[in-house]
Amino acid sequence: MHLFMRSNLEKSQALIGILAECDLQMVLPKNTPTLQVLSTGNFMRPENIFISSSIASHLICCRTLPDERPARVDHIPIIMELDWK
Repeated sequence: MHLFMRSNLEKSQALIGILAECDLQMVLPKNTPTLQVLSTGNFMRPENIFISSSIASHLICCRTLPDERPARVDHIPIIMELDWK
């Protein structure tokens, strides 16, 4: 299966529509690895972090903590810091 097949592009439009309708923004920086495959060591980016635009104004940072990943776990912890002052 190819990522850019018409059927996959049509399915992605549903997600894009929901994101727009709910006014959600992706806050994890583009190309940030969130998983390291244990068998190959390859880094991947399967997770996206979305928040509403009303909360986005309170965002300090959204990042991964690769050094905090427990042994034998492939997903990299993600931290989001908000300022509610």
